[in-house]
Amino acid sequence: MRWLYLASVCLHILAAMTWIGGMLIFVAAVMPWVRGLDEPNRKAFLDAFGRRFRAVAWTCYGVLAITGTLNLWMRGVRPSDLLRPDWRASLFGQVVIVKLSLFLLVVLVTTVHEHVVSRWRARWLGRLSLAIGLAIVAVAIVLVRGL
Repeated sequence: MRWLYLASVCLHILAAMTWIGGMLIFVAAVMPWVRGLDEPNRKAFLDAFGRRFRAVAWTCYGVLAITGTLNLWMRGVRPSDLLRPDWRASLFGQVVIVKLSLFLLVVLVTTVHEHVVSRWRARWLGRLSLAIGLAIVAVAIVLVRGL
């Protein structure tokens, strides 16, 4: 069973890298280029890119949810543990709850982002998604290395 756990962890990390790396590349490389386009081309590009990245992001979210659940299961955490006050009071339980809460928050922010038409709001929601994603990585590091 150790091979299944390691494969799940690898998929989890790969999905996180793809999702967060995609957002970082977008901010660092794509947006500076897009700003030089005229308005019709900018809108067409961002619409097309958004549709494609949306599929990538939601696929990553699905992989993260499945592998995250499996990873916790393989470490002995059961869904009922999330409701047990003594488990939630443990340091490990608290960090898991923070990570799950941030994940649910980023899914909510992404959902709102997809339905926003204002460029200003979309920009800030995208930045918020990236910030939450980076916070999830920090919490994940604490979860596996800091406890």
